[in-house]
Amino acid sequence: MNNKQSIILCALILALGQLVFAEDETPKMALGIGPEVNMNTPVNFAGGLALGFDYNLPITAAPFAAGVTITGSYNFSDIFVAEFSGLFRWYFLGRGFNGWFAQVNLGGNVAMAEGAPLPLVAELRAGYRVPLGKKFYVEPYGRAGYPAVWGLGVMAGIRFSPKKPEAVERPTRERDTRSLAARIAAIFGERDIQDTTVEVTDEGIRVSFQNIQFLPDSAELQDSELPKINEMAEILRSLPGVRIQIAGHTALADTEESRMRVSLERATGIADYLVGLEAISADNITTVGYGADRPIADNATPEGMAANRRIEITILED
Repeated sequence: MNNKQSIILCALILALGQLVFAEDETPKMALGIGPEVNMNTPVNFAGGLALGFDYNLPITAAPFAAGVTITGSYNFSDIFVAEFSGLFRWYFLGRGFNGWFAQVNLGGNVAMAEGAPLPLVAELRAGYRVPLGKKFYVEPYGRAGYPAVWGLGVMAGIRFSPKKPEAVERPTRERDTRSLAARIAAIFGERDIQDTTVEVTDEGIRVSFQNIQFLPDSAELQDSELPKINEMAEILRSLPGVRIQIAGHTALADTEESRMRVSLERATGIADYLVGLEAISADNITTVGYGADRPIADNATPEGMAANRRIEITILED
């Protein structure tokens, strides 16, 4: 490979790094490579290549890091040693994760030679990380221990943080439903419409009109109740194509058969009224009467009976 090809290859590697890694104000990781000379006996002088990766530890405010180191050494004759070790680093004198550091490496090695050393790596390192801007660094170091009695090297590499996924605010059905429920509640609050509650249920948005008054023995609303339903009609007009369920409820009075009949008739009466206002299509409405089977208050008190005598309009989820 000639010099021109080497330059092109380095440029491609850096371009790929830009795609995979994002620049960060405080890069959390570093990946470097560089040459080393070392000696594991007075006669086994070797040259090698070291690869290192470290990660700034988030568990403490102190500048500690952890990572791995891989070093391959060859004595230009008959001995090749590959070392694999984990590292723990402390930047004891410097600024943040730069400057002087002390490091412990523990791991194992694989040696291709007669009389190979024990398959162990245990050493101390010291060095100095020199930042080159925010993304790059150079790091000369020295080491001593086993199997290398001593070693000197220099690494150069890139510092980075994993690219974070873009925090795109995406609409969700739950958020949209709760937003609409809050808007409906605000409208009723602004109009000072009493005895009305709005809640989100598994079925959709339930609007409950409590203590709603009809003409005696009739499914026709009293005039005083019309503003409540008129406001609901305005809301439904702003939601074209929406489907609703209208449920009638009664207090515990008369016979069960009578309660079921009256509750359904009144739910149907509300549906007819909304269709007459052209607030919604009749095809998008279902009606049901529950009688007194689903009380929300105690029927033993006038107040409880008034609360149970209600109409519930549920804007259904799609």
